[in-house]
Amino acid sequence: MRTVLLVDDHVLFRESLALLLRQRLPELRVLEAGSLHLALRQCERHPDIDLIVLDLMLRDSRGVLTLERLRRACPGTAVVVVSGATEAGLALELRRLGASAFLPKEVGSEDLLVLLRRLLLLPEAVAAEHREPLSARQREVLERMIEGKSNKAICRELDLSEATVKTHVQAIFRKLEVNTRTQAVMAAIHLGLHAPGSLLLPTD
Repeated sequence: MRTVLLVDDHVLFRESLALLLRQRLPELRVLEAGSLHLALRQCERHPDIDLIVLDLMLRDSRGVLTLERLRRACPGTAVVVVSGATEAGLALELRRLGASAFLPKEVGSEDLLVLLRRLLLLPEAVAAEHREPLSARQREVLERMIEGKSNKAICRELDLSEATVKTHVQAIFRKLEVNTRTQAVMAAIHLGLHAPGSLLLPTD
């Protein structure tokens, strides 16, 4: 059984997320911690934790220091940072410190569930591996979507019409079996099309 640790000092958010995971991903064991201190204790008690969902701003630790301390305590554990902070450069810093992904708290619950399935290689995500491959041009478009660029920006960079870019985007959605740019970015992680540590999910 895979184990996920939720670290957030906002009790309502943490408990709601725990309830969601227990209902939608019953194959997971879900642990909780409301502070960095309690999270470190959970890591000591459960060395088999597979993934940590972390809020950077806790009552006893704030900012990237929170991730640094947690990574030192659990060096082999994947960490997804979920935060309301979206300042420039944050995703790059989190990548340098070893985070697997960064999600703004505005991202919907379905997108979070998709990401966790992919990072934990749960059966539903594994079964989705065998998809129609992307063309070279579609990979170019997807890479720029991952970088957060708009269709118009992609048009300029690739010297394509906006209608052509829209066609490529729809083909990417179809082949990756997703409905939004956020889900396409997360699918790119699982398929090895983009390094997960550099992930900053867009808001659709």
